[in-house]
Amino acid sequence: MKKPYLLALLPIFLSALSSCANYRASSLNALSSEPIIYNTSKEQVVVLAKAYNKTDCKRYLDRDVISKGYQPVQIYIQNNSDKNYHFSPDRISLACARSDEVAERVHTSTIARVTAYGIGAFFIFPLIIPAIVDGMKSIEANTSLDNDFAAKTAREQVIYKHSHFNKLIFVSVESYQPNFNISLVDNTGQVKTLQVKAS
Repeated sequence: MKKPYLLALLPIFLSALSSCANYRASSLNALSSEPIIYNTSKEQVVVLAKAYNKTDCKRYLDRDVISKGYQPVQIYIQNNSDKNYHFSPDRISLACARSDEVAERVHTSTIARVTAYGIGAFFIFPLIIPAIVDGMKSIEANTSLDNDFAAKTAREQVIYKHSHFNKLIFVSVESYQPNFNISLVDNTGQVKTLQVKAS
């Protein structure tokens, strides 16, 4: 009697385990080969920007951060000059949100998921197993999400000569504008302001 009962529950277990929380996001790609095309002697530093749509969010962040109030913008800066430039999010004319603030808004709710399975386990006791597994997977997914958002988000750094910069910024949906400025500072303290239009 027990064996048919367990076999009947097998599809429920498999379904529950397959729907466990996870985090799968692609790495950031360069926006295009356009910086190479436009990088003439008079264009020593070139910037491109792309405002993500929901499809981009799902691909590169595995979460719809736009629906949570944040517009992700990928910024690609190619520095073909002989100067090193210091980049800082504070020198962008848009107010940038911190990666941990955005990540927190799109976390998988571990408590809600465990509670849902827990209620089911009250009636079908073996559901306690997917409850435990999904709880652990949810914690792992949130940790992976936090680490990935932090790695992909722009922070203070040097863009060395003949190198490139490829990062994200997050801007409140209400205050987002596709036209903005980025100011870079070279080693002598001179400021180079780049005018950006996100596609």
